[in-house]
Amino acid sequence: MRGIKFPFGYKFENGEVHIVEEDAKIVRRIFEDRINGVTSPKIGAALYAEKIPYFSDSLAKAEDKVMTILRNERYFGADGLPPAITEETYQQARSKMRKKRDDKTAAEHRLIKKMSFCEVCGTHMGHNYSGSGVPRWCCATKDCVNRVPVITEDMYKNAISTILNSVVKSPKLLNVKSILTEYEPNDSVEEHERKIAEMLENQPVDAEKVTAEIFILAAERYSCCTFDMTPYITAELKATAKSAELSETVDLGLLQQIADRIVVSADKKISVIFKNGKRITYKENDTNE
Repeated sequence: MRGIKFPFGYKFENGEVHIVEEDAKIVRRIFEDRINGVTSPKIGAALYAEKIPYFSDSLAKAEDKVMTILRNERYFGADGLPPAITEETYQQARSKMRKKRDDKTAAEHRLIKKMSFCEVCGTHMGHNYSGSGVPRWCCATKDCVNRVPVITEDMYKNAISTILNSVVKSPKLLNVKSILTEYEPNDSVEEHERKIAEMLENQPVDAEKVTAEIFILAAERYSCCTFDMTPYITAELKATAKSAELSETVDLGLLQQIADRIVVSADKKISVIFKNGKRITYKENDTNE
């Protein structure tokens, strides 16, 4: 099991995964507080204020870790881990985090599906339900490697919201390397430069003809410039992210404003590709070795 990561509240010892009871009490408290109507940011703030080690890095990280814990199905026994809470407790807490499924939410859900692609075959990710009625995501192409195993609804949306929250907290993550202007002269430019040089050598200089030729050369040089709009797009995306707020669920309005698409790789890594080409891949940060 070396190299496998486990959520906060678990440890690997003597060949088995065990619950760390002291940490599990905090996990249960988080779920109970959420069921009782306390928001994730407030729960995180309380844990940070109490200087509980796992939540003591920063206030923002504490809030983020609480959100991740509340979305993690492994706490009620998924993936074979010993359950720290019941599935009923998990679902009660999740119900507090979900928006009502009205027509607007349905339209927003269609937006996520429209933006989601399998990186292996390029097909849209499909959204369906398992035999037990659990919503899940997988590639719509029958023989694609991303067809199975499927990604649960909570796992998929958790990845997207975590990535969006990361750029809300730190817009500089959207920075990309770019070249503002690239100039590569062609044969026509070199010809006009040679012609102007010859005109200036002939005395007396015909100022009117030289001026006309200089204007032609300027137009030719301009046509040889490639302008990269990426820095301007990046600045706009960062401003949008900076003005947004952390969200327990996917902020679909923000997603539509700053993201181009969502992709799933062959190893089931979920990434958001932003409108400036920046790629951010979901990494579970609520883990221990």
